[in-house]
Amino acid sequence: MPGPGATAELSPLNVTWRPVSRRTILTAMRPLSRALLLLFVPAALLSQASPKAVTIGTTDSVYSATLKENRRYLVYTPPSYNDTTYLPRRYPVLYLLDGDAHFHSVTGLLQILGTGVNGTFVVPEMIVIAIPNTNRMRDMTPTRTDRDLAGNPNPGFATSGGMGNFLTFIERELIPRVEQTYRTAPYRVFVGHSLGGITAINALYTRPQTFNAYIAIDPSLWWDKSVLLRQAREKFSKPGLAGRTLFVGQANTIQAGDTTPNLHFGGIVQFNSIMETYNASGLRYAYKYYPNDSHGSVPLIAEYDALRFIFDSYNVPLGQVLERPEYIAEHFARVSTALGFKFDPPEPMVDMLGRIALTRDTTSAQRLFEMNAALYPNSANAHASLGDLWLAKKDSAKALSHFERAVALRPGMQRPKEMVAKLKR
Repeated sequence: MPGPGATAELSPLNVTWRPVSRRTILTAMRPLSRALLLLFVPAALLSQASPKAVTIGTTDSVYSATLKENRRYLVYTPPSYNDTTYLPRRYPVLYLLDGDAHFHSVTGLLQILGTGVNGTFVVPEMIVIAIPNTNRMRDMTPTRTDRDLAGNPNPGFATSGGMGNFLTFIERELIPRVEQTYRTAPYRVFVGHSLGGITAINALYTRPQTFNAYIAIDPSLWWDKSVLLRQAREKFSKPGLAGRTLFVGQANTIQAGDTTPNLHFGGIVQFNSIMETYNASGLRYAYKYYPNDSHGSVPLIAEYDALRFIFDSYNVPLGQVLERPEYIAEHFARVSTALGFKFDPPEPMVDMLGRIALTRDTTSAQRLFEMNAALYPNSANAHASLGDLWLAKKDSAKALSHFERAVALRPGMQRPKEMVAKLKR
C-alpha cells in the first residue's frame, strides 16, 4: 500500500482546445468516413501563431469548517463549456481523489472520449473536480489504527480515521460550492485509487445518494483488519442501491517471493466474490482484473474501463443518425433512462451531424437542424444553420427568416448579419 505521499503543487496549465472553424469543417466534408476523421483537428495544426500557454484546468479553493483548513481543488471544464457558438448547457461532474496525481489522465480520457475527437462520443463531456491531499492518511482511512498491512506498529498511521469528516466536507462543503459556481447536471462520479478506493467504497456504504457512480481502483480493503470488507455482505445483500453503479479494478499485486497470504490482493478477490454471490441491492456492478498492471500503473487503464462501463449506453452511432435522424432522439431517451436524468442530444453534436448531412442529403440535414432548433429554440447558431440549409435548398425567403432570427438572438453574430444584408439587396 503506497504511503501518504506529498502533494505536488500544480499551477494552472493552459491547454486550450480550439474548435475547428466552420469553413474548415465544410471544406473537409467529403464522404462520411473522411468527414468524421477530419472534423476534429488538433489546434496546433490550425495556427502558426507565436507560442502561447496551454490550459488544461484552473485551481480554486474552499475553506472547510469541518476539516478546519483551506482545501485547494483543480477544475477541468470541457472545451464546449466556454464555447459561445452554442447555448450554455450543464455537465455531469467527476470528483477525483489524489487529484493532482490523476488529473492529467482522467481529463485526457474525457477529452478524447467525449468531445468528438475523430468523431468519438462514447462518454458525455464532463467537469472534473480533482482534490489534492493535505493529510491523506487522515482523510482516506475509515477507522483509526496503528497497525499496517503486516500487523506491525506504524507511526505513520497516527492521524488515521478521519474519512467520515472528509466525506462530510465533500458532500456538504465542496459539492455545494461546485454546484454554485459551475453549470452542473445532476449526475456525479466519485473516483479513488488505493486508500482512495476504500474512500469510494465507504462513501457508497454511508452516503449512497451523494454520487451516482463509484470507481474503486485497487482499493486497500485490508485496512484495519478488513473493516470495510467485513461489512460488504450486509451492505449489498438487501435492496437500496438501485440507480447506483460501482466499478472495481484490481491490479496484480502478487509478488513472486510472497510467503504469507497477500491481504491486499485477497481482500479485493473476496469483495468481488461477495458481490457476485450476494448482491441483491440493485447496484449495477462490474469488476475487472489487470494481470499486467501493478498497483501504480493500474489507474489509467481502470479509469478508461470504468468510464466505458458507467456510460455504456452513451456511445452515439453517428452513421445510424445520418441514415435516420430520429435515431438520435431515441438514443438519448435511452441514455436518460440509464443515467437517471433527462439528457437531450447536445446542440454541438446535432449541429455537426446536420452539417455533414448537408453535403449528402438535404432532407436528413433539414430534420437534424429542425430538431436542434426545437430543442434549443433560443440558439442563434441553430437558426443560422437552418438559414444555410434553406440557402442550399434555394429558398431565399426561409433562409432570410432564419438568419434574421439568428441576428435577433445574437446581434454580434457576423455571418447571419452578412447573409441578411446580402439577401435583402
